Amino acid sequence: MARDDAARETESETSLLDRRSYLKMAGAAAASVAAVGASSSTADAADYETIEIPAGERRVFDVGSGETFENKLIDISADGAHFKIMTNGDGWTVRNIGVRGRNNDRSDTFGCIYCRADEGGEGLVENVYMGDGAADRCGHAAFSGYGNAGHVTIRNVHVQGWSADGMYLSHPGVPGNSGGTFTVERAFAKNNNIENIRIGTTGSEIRDSVVHVEGESAVTSNESGQKNPRGIWFKEETGLLAVNCDVKVDGATAVYGGGRGGAGTLRNCRVDGSIRGDVTEENVSGDPDVTPPETVPMSAEAAAAGESGGDGGSTTQPTTDADQSADEDGTLFELISADDASSVTYEFTVEGSVSKNLSGDNSAEVADSITDNGDGTVTVSGVGGNGYGDSFYVQGSITAIDVDESVWTLRYGGEEVSVEELVLPNKLIVDGSNRPRAVTTYTFEVSGRARKSADLGSVNAYDEVSDGEISGRIVGGKDGYRFSGEVTGFSIDGPADVQVENNS
Repeated sequence: MARDDAARETESETSLLDRRSYLKMAGAAAASVAAVGASSSTADAADYETIEIPAGERRVFDVGSGETFENKLIDISADGAHFKIMTNGDGWTVRNIGVRGRNNDRSDTFGCIYCRADEGGEGLVENVYMGDGAADRCGHAAFSGYGNAGHVTIRNVHVQGWSADGMYLSHPGVPGNSGGTFTVERAFAKNNNIENIRIGTTGSEIRDSVVHVEGESAVTSNESGQKNPRGIWFKEETGLLAVNCDVKVDGATAVYGGGRGGAGTLRNCRVDGSIRGDVTEENVSGDPDVTPPETVPMSAEAAAAGESGGDGGSTTQPTTDADQSADEDGTLFELISADDASSVTYEFTVEGSVSKNLSGDNSAEVADSITDNGDGTVTVSGVGGNGYGDSFYVQGSITAIDVDESVWTLRYGGEEVSVEELVLPNKLIVDGSNRPRAVTTYTFEVSGRARKSADLGSVNAYDEVSDGEISGRIVGGKDGYRFSGEVTGFSIDGPADVQVENNS
């Protein structure tokens, strides 16, 4: 695995050993493969390419800014076969990768999948199987954060049986290093040595994940012959977080906070095993469910094909923190990119509130932003590509949207809609609250589309909207509508006031 240039990672909570400097790949010539692949989803299996690495050979797969490396089955079954995926830049994606065969290359201590973005940039790793593990005395980490200066999301990954680190993501937090952050979502980490998941930069998080160690006998040793299979390790910096995770560890520490001042918080987690060091507990209980999350691939072939196959443990339920809310109140709004689109952006504004949908094929990501504009509206922005997108629960009305409809499909409440059908910027309010016992009936005609708005007024059986015509009745109450275009006709009978706001 990657190591920092000064010292070898600690192999116990209380002692530091010498670290080797980072060694680049040597020996056999490394091949570089361009970012190619068919589009896929976790719902429908996709075609994939099988890459068989010969005995004693190492291959490097470079993934740069805006590139996608997906639908690959990397076969390292041959003796001494090894690989490395090297990510760099901004807006890259590594998706649907299955690694078949146990890693038995003992000649170095570098990682396999390097998860790193440029400062201010982002990267995504999702639907990866690395569950065949590594042989005894192998020093490779399955996932490495060495050199990350941006933000990388890692989700729906299966990492099991690695002898020197499952997910080694703390290195950017070492003083003087790159400082990048990570979000790990819906991971299944089992029987990995030294740590199953380690984070180390303020703002890094582990969410909705399962960590399980069945004891030292179930773990292979690292290159130095040591075993210390910790579950979650908060290292290097403070402000680290694990939310809605299930952790069960026998024979080592389940959750540890320490190492150069590392500290973190467990929130809404279930833990069976010791919790040591600088760890804050918020609503932590026992009886963890260590069943793999249903979004996690259970074989190399399933991962490469874009399939998942976990048995649906408790961590498949999304977190409920305010900034990552999965509150299903509201209407589901989905934005799905075209198969041949790469790193395409979107932005929309809602008068009301928006929360992220964190489950399903087009779940929103941590990097997708929801900004409160301070005037009763919020603006949402994000990026997608290769047939993937994002989804949100909308409480209120979408008043503006900036997308290229040639590369985005929009679904609102399960139905495909156009921007014109979706965005209704104008308001019409019939307000009879000044005469609480008086009846008012009304009919309005608009040149565009119209929709009843519960946020602007009540909803009752007397209200109708059809083909640009609005009609209804109120008795001392208030009705509200959203519409596009202009009011082209109206009739009203009763004392109610009428308010029209044209925000087109």
